[in-house]
Amino acid sequence: MLFVYTVYLFTTLTLPFVGRSAAGALLLLGLCGLYRLRSQHYALNKAEKWLLFSFALFSVVSIISFFYWPHNRLAQMHLEDYATFLMLVPLYLLLRQFRFDFTWLLVLLASSAILLGAVSIAQYVAMKFFQTQIFISNNLWSHIWLRPSGGVNPMRYGAVSLILAVISLNGILVVRHKAIWLKVMLVLAVGMGLVACFLAQSRGSLLAIPVLAFAYSVYLYRAGHPRFLMVLAVTAAFLVGGLSQSDRVQRTIGSIEQYQQGNSRSPLGARFDMFTAAVILIKQNPVWGHGLGGYLEGGKEVRKANPGLHSDVGTWSNPHNEILLVMVEKGIIGLLTLLLLFATPVFLFFKALYSNNQAVKFYAISGLSLLIVYAVVGQSVALFQHDVFNHFFTLMVLLFASQVRVIEYLGDRAAGERPG
Repeated sequence: MLFVYTVYLFTTLTLPFVGRSAAGALLLLGLCGLYRLRSQHYALNKAEKWLLFSFALFSVVSIISFFYWPHNRLAQMHLEDYATFLMLVPLYLLLRQFRFDFTWLLVLLASSAILLGAVSIAQYVAMKFFQTQIFISNNLWSHIWLRPSGGVNPMRYGAVSLILAVISLNGILVVRHKAIWLKVMLVLAVGMGLVACFLAQSRGSLLAIPVLAFAYSVYLYRAGHPRFLMVLAVTAAFLVGGLSQSDRVQRTIGSIEQYQQGNSRSPLGARFDMFTAAVILIKQNPVWGHGLGGYLEGGKEVRKANPGLHSDVGTWSNPHNEILLVMVEKGIIGLLTLLLLFATPVFLFFKALYSNNQAVKFYAISGLSLLIVYAVVGQSVALFQHDVFNHFFTLMVLLFASQVRVIEYLGDRAAGERPG
């Protein structure tokens, strides 16, 4: 079972275009492992119960919304995406029955970051110097010139690459007594992950970098690590300075200035108009929303009533913002389920953040880093209607949470067996 999960996890991280059948495969894997519960099960603590409840509630409310206001194939596709959270609850019950080898898992994640960076560099070199594209797929968004993204949408590729780079950074900060080869590997993984993130040029991922730097500064200051804090401050200054000179950032600033002058004929201006349309739809039905897939049809009506809005309104299936999409589709009730989906793992990981066990601390800070990136990126993209974001979020949150719990459980059991 562990071999199967390892292969699947590695495939999901390095080949983020795994399809919808992935959730079904993981559900089957989780159900097949439930036979162990009689002999291996131990009580769920409060944080775990809330985490699983939030996953289930997010899916259940989506199911209710689908039947309350059914639409078309688009609504069915959204339901398939949102049902992933409920389907993977059995997988968590299986994961918490095993303690994974910490070094092996760290090497796996670092290898994934290195691989993504290597793919991005190869793609960029092919485009820049040979005027051709390699490692692309039938996904049209993977064909964007000079924005290598490994065959998927650059927004997703950039976010996953950044998270893997940060996880490797956590290994450098938290893991003590590392072998030389592991130190070199982690440093290389951080660099390659950031390279992949920068080359993808996703605004949401780039914006997440200074937010992460601030969060790490607070953590390192409170934890009493002045050397790491100084290194982080200097590195963050260089990164933010480099970001400010990026062509992508300069164009973003220009688009904002144009929009303030009434010109929405830019990619960012189009998003602002989509935000405006979403707000109009939310006001029409604030409690339950318009049902899954409701933004597309509702957006068409909004643009008819407001012809000055960008033509992308009513063309895209989402407003490129996770909060607005959830509120359009599922109203305030849906927003509460989304907030709970983030709040429950934050509660679990924050409790474990100052553990004396280095593995627990690593899983906790990595989980919180992932949530920060998702929270920031979700302001410019609809997160959970995409397979890559769905599977990566659920796999990593459940994996980190399960390992925190199993290590704490084994520690408590060992303490109880010691003579008083």
